[in-house]
Amino acid sequence: MTIHGRMGTAVHLAIGLGVLGAAGYAFVAVVGHVFSGPADAGVLSALISLYLLVNIIGPGIFAALEQETSRAVSAATARGEPLRPIARHSGVLALCSFGALVLLVLGAWPLVLSRVLDERPGMLVALIVAIAGSGAVYWARGVLGGQQRFPAYARTLYVEGAARLLPCLVLLVLALRSPIGYAMAFAVGSAVAALSVAPVLRLTPAAAAPARVEGMGRSLSYLVVAISLSQLVANLAPVVVTYRSPDDLVTAGVFGSTFVLARIPLFLFAPVQAVLLPKLTRAATLGHHETLERRLRQAVAVVVAAGAIGVAGCVWLGPWAAEALFNTAFRPSAAMLGLLGAATLVMMTVLVVQPTLLALGRQRVVTLGWVAGSVVFLALLVLLPEPVGAALRAQIVGPLVVLGVFVVGVVRALRQLEFGSAPESSPGRRR
Repeated sequence: MTIHGRMGTAVHLAIGLGVLGAAGYAFVAVVGHVFSGPADAGVLSALISLYLLVNIIGPGIFAALEQETSRAVSAATARGEPLRPIARHSGVLALCSFGALVLLVLGAWPLVLSRVLDERPGMLVALIVAIAGSGAVYWARGVLGGQQRFPAYARTLYVEGAARLLPCLVLLVLALRSPIGYAMAFAVGSAVAALSVAPVLRLTPAAAAPARVEGMGRSLSYLVVAISLSQLVANLAPVVVTYRSPDDLVTAGVFGSTFVLARIPLFLFAPVQAVLLPKLTRAATLGHHETLERRLRQAVAVVVAAGAIGVAGCVWLGPWAAEALFNTAFRPSAAMLGLLGAATLVMMTVLVVQPTLLALGRQRVVTLGWVAGSVVFLALLVLLPEPVGAALRAQIVGPLVVLGVFVVGVVRALRQLEFGSAPESSPGRRR
């Protein structure tokens, strides 16, 4: 890619990330101001929990679909194979995933979800709408990312952000205090973003050779487990703190807002995977392993630098920002924000190593890492006595376990390639 092309991609992604990031944090800030009284503590916790649940359930499943679609499209493009069968097969997998998620959410409603969402069925509807939109937009991003069409990919980001931000601002200007209105305003953004790129999807076959769609379902099943667990580790802590603190919802609300603030670098980093995965997959498919290693080293260096800046920002500016921007009931401590910033750095490092394993066909290693890290995370989160302290410890230790498994997996994979072992390029092969 030329320098001009790289600059264009960077500009488009920056616009998309800025708008989408502003929309997400504006939602939290706006509802924090609108529902700021003690009597509204339950509503505020429910809306923040909805925000986090959308980031767990929707992207947890459909980010896996995006990555598998992007990997398959990128590999097919490198081999000169047609793309339409891959996109069609991926769409079927998206519909099946949506149906399974709806059944899961409906089953969880009478057990725990109704309590988390303040016994409001309208928020359940908003959650289902958000899941449907996520399925559509992540499928489109997988197709676009696999073709390295990043300007169109970025369009989905800033359209999604605008579709979330503008309705929330309208509700705020009109002084409407409707929890369901804010929930639906946040939920519809993904569907609008998917519709915005529907006319520009190009699926013309690249050649007459048959496309390789076998194994996509198995690979997706690995990634669904892995990415669902990654979203759980990234977002579940405030939900559990709220559930464990029925008599102190004010503190739970402050922790939730603080948690969202400290996660800003992780949120902004998410589309970097979309850029890395097709490039790494192409390098692995064509046997350019030195290129793959170089890109990984560069990405890790960038992550460490950005993460260090994020930790410093959390410590120095975080307490003030939480109080000023999110209208928290009291100012959180710099130590809390520093620990959350360090946890974000570890998560960012994990997410930059993961595409390398996917490009090399090590989906099973990815799943193993997230299973191990999630077990440790949940054990600390639930079993330690003080909810906030338990959440802070879980957020650091769990991702460190994942990172350890990933590093071992990458080293082993590259060593096998160095000694001439065949790469596991097909997701249908045994791993």
